[in-house]
Amino acid sequence: MSRSLVCRGCWEQFRLPIFIRTPLAIPFRMFGLRPSRMNPNLCSLCETMFGKVMGKSQMVLTTTILFADIRGYTGFSQLLESPQLGQLLGRFYEECGAAIWRRDGIVNKLIGDAIFAIFNFPLRRADHVERAVEAGVDLQRNCLAMKRSLPPELERNEWLGVGVGIHTGEVSLGEFGQFCRDFTAVGPVVNLASRVQAAARAGEVVLTEEVYARVRERYPGAETRVCQLKGIEKPVPVRVVLAATAPD
Repeated sequence: MSRSLVCRGCWEQFRLPIFIRTPLAIPFRMFGLRPSRMNPNLCSLCETMFGKVMGKSQMVLTTTILFADIRGYTGFSQLLESPQLGQLLGRFYEECGAAIWRRDGIVNKLIGDAIFAIFNFPLRRADHVERAVEAGVDLQRNCLAMKRSLPPELERNEWLGVGVGIHTGEVSLGEFGQFCRDFTAVGPVVNLASRVQAAARAGEVVLTEEVYARVRERYPGAETRVCQLKGIEKPVPVRVVLAATAPD
């Protein structure tokens, strides 16, 4: 992934040239402005000062939400020492992050062995749904390659894999909480994306119908499945894309 010299979020939103690399970034670092943990082409201003940047603490915005989670992590963790487990998680985060950042998404949260990503903010993209699905397929392939690089006795564990769930729609985005303010997205769209991810098997990218409607032509053979999701009364129809057979 190419690394920008200026924060792309500040530039696209406000045309502010906030340098985050090269010696030109030194004056900005004196004020605490560094590359963001959520996306290396954004700055910490985008990450920690949402209210000041946007002029309000929260806003409603259409985004695409992606959750990715390691399957079989609990059993797998019993086979490794803590340092090895930490290295594995670090590689998982890196492989997921690379796929998400290449499509201009942000990694909003690392939740144990899971990742929560947002597309279409602060980098606005008309094709954010398509980008999220491409990221989901790409990170599955990255993680499969990572699994193949493990020692044979670990790589053979068929229950070790990654499940991905994606949904799109309006969310409340901004800073939440008083005691410990946190930038994130909340709402039914986020909840459904999380539930869909929980229904995904290792190697699957599970899409809601709203997402699949935008990528139908690219993935015409996606399996139809009906899932009974936790906390949702009615069964939810989804489409399943397998990274192993998805087009490049």
